[in-house]
Amino acid sequence: MFVRKKPNKSGAISIQVIEKRGGKSFLVKTVGSANDAKEIED
Repeated sequence: MFVRKKPNKSGAISIQVIEKRGGKSFLVKTVGSANDAKEIED
């Protein structure tokens, strides 16, 4: 498992937990989203 920071169309960044199974990435959980770097680090 690993954490992915993915940009949205709105400009915010979503924090997602990803798991690889059989060479494909599967979304386990979306933790949240933020608009600035400080909020992401928290």
